Amino acid sequence: MSTMSINHLRQFMKAIMDLPSFERVTNKMNLISASPGKVVCDMKIEDEHTNANGTLHGGMTATLVDTISSAALLYTERGQLAVSVDMNITYMDTAKLGDSILITAQVLKQGQSLAFVTVDLINKDTKKIIAQGRHTMHLGI
Repeated sequence: MSTMSINHLRQFMKAIMDLPSFERVTNKMNLISASPGKVVCDMKIEDEHTNANGTLHGGMTATLVDTISSAALLYTERGQLAVSVDMNITYMDTAKLGDSILITAQVLKQGQSLAFVTVDLINKDTKKIIAQGRHTMHLGI
């Protein structure tokens, strides 16, 4: 069982989103559920998340992958913070202004120095996969 409660995870994520740093772009995201090594959030696509075409910006997608995978890693028994080593995102569909998306991160493996996490972004209405991220992180910072 995680050493962190879901309320503590919610407070931690809110504190990160409220900082005057880049992560504040995720401040419209809501934590839906968490179990050890898995975090599920949702978010409605608003103007600040879109590119010139009115669809979810690729950089915003990357930020969501980074943020939610880090939260999933934090919500494990070891509860470790980590830094990115490698992140890969496959963009498969678009999410338009007003769409609601589901973001699910799952820790695949947590070794002594590296952790591997996948993140799926899915359109809540159509159930289509928008993007899938794979994030490798170095543990023990």
